[in-house]
Amino acid sequence: MKAVAATRLGWLAAVLLAQHGVAATPPITLRFEPSREHPLAIQLIAEARDASVWPADSVTTLNRAANPWFALWLGEANPGTASLAGTYSLVGAQLRFRPSLPLLPGQTYTARLERPGLSLWAEHRTPTPVPAAAPKLLAIYPTSDRLPANHLKFYLTFSEPMESGVFLQYCRLVDACGRAVEAPFRETELWSADGRRLTLWFHPGRQKTGVNLNVEFGPVLTEGGDYRLVIDGRWPSAKGAPLGNDVTKPFRAISALHEQLSAKSWQVYPPVVGTVGPLRVVFPQPLDWATLQRQLHVTSAAGPVSGAITVERGEQEWRFVPGKPWSRGPHELRVGSAIEDHAGNSLARPFEVNLQQRALPAVAPEQGLPFVVR
Repeated sequence: MKAVAATRLGWLAAVLLAQHGVAATPPITLRFEPSREHPLAIQLIAEARDASVWPADSVTTLNRAANPWFALWLGEANPGTASLAGTYSLVGAQLRFRPSLPLLPGQTYTARLERPGLSLWAEHRTPTPVPAAAPKLLAIYPTSDRLPANHLKFYLTFSEPMESGVFLQYCRLVDACGRAVEAPFRETELWSADGRRLTLWFHPGRQKTGVNLNVEFGPVLTEGGDYRLVIDGRWPSAKGAPLGNDVTKPFRAISALHEQLSAKSWQVYPPVVGTVGPLRVVFPQPLDWATLQRQLHVTSAAGPVSGAITVERGEQEWRFVPGKPWSRGPHELRVGSAIEDHAGNSLARPFEVNLQQRALPAVAPEQGLPFVVR
């Protein structure tokens, strides 16, 4: 009678024995070989000492067979049940089977090799995935709870990349009565390169006075109105874990802003020589958080000064801490003309311009605000 040997240790290899426990052919070993990058993408390998053990037409026969003599099943390899689809190959003395699809997590698979007078089987348990930790919505900018009625952008920063292409399902704006504001957002999805920051626009066509959407649907916000931006806790990360709880930002719409920005009223507070104390710049009104990160930089007679930027006090204060102590002498804060306020007005131009009434003067890409370190 036939003897069948199997083990669940290590690679769960099974060694083929012939009648009465005496090897009639060189031993054959079954093993599962997962991919290093994708543990659920595996190869099933039957390895002999000599390739002559395998019939010359093994690969052709197995690839064509409805019921192959070497195959893999989900669960038990019961007669009459379909084995997994895949492809066979012969590499040296290794007969290999590669499933067409990755295996399912947390499941048991059974491999069988059946030849006249021979029987071999082995089991493989796929790993159960560890549930992904819930992502976090770290901040919503602007941080102020008073925004102009023609406000344009929010920035949502997350602890990890979120599922993309679905933000309109998970972001909504409601008024003081809890009613949803109809179609407030621009449908273009704008993520940072690392997938952790979303720029959420109110539709410019509704926020810009006199254009079609503004006339037809009205502005998104009404001055004096109270609103809540709601980020749905069901929004999943790229790994599939949801935020868990809704995150809400309440705010009031105040007077609209229509004037072009000017740096003349900015207050610059120089640091002390020999320290790494911050250079502080205070603005008369909040500015756009993202452009504050990239439109301001510091130079000295020796060239650009490297350091770290923070934005404080509801986006009304910019701070710069140098990488090494301040040197004595003149310095300059270089300000890019693309810096904006919450309504999209920049140093280069106001957000709303009637070109039929006036032409915009040319503006330099940057302007300098000098200061002296003493």
